[in-house]
Amino acid sequence: MALKMTKQRQLLLSFLQKQKTPLSAEMIYAKLPTGSMNLSTIYRTLDTFANYKMVDKTYLDNTTYFKINTLEHKHYLVCLSCHKMYEMDCHIDHIANETADKFHFQITHHDLTVYGYCQTCQEANLNH
Repeated sequence: MALKMTKQRQLLLSFLQKQKTPLSAEMIYAKLPTGSMNLSTIYRTLDTFANYKMVDKTYLDNTTYFKINTLEHKHYLVCLSCHKMYEMDCHIDHIANETADKFHFQITHHDLTVYGYCQTCQEANLNH
């Protein structure tokens, strides 16, 4: 069954297509034009998009982040201080698939996040 594209869904989808890193619903709400959509509508729409595999979900520090679903699977480096995200390519698919084959395990998806401190935050910490 095809998803009906309402004006709000189209607005949110268009917004997500322009983003380079995953965003939480709250971050999306703050960046959308004032009054264009309430936070609960954003949450519902993101869940709908996820159900239709239009967006990927990433879980970081007990928060769900969303990014438009592309053919390129990505992972992220996340700064623990400023929370800036750096995208990195996925290089573990073959390892996961080999292990899954060994145990007759069916993988549905995987997620990897690497935490640390970006250069700016490292330098700021040295100056204190």
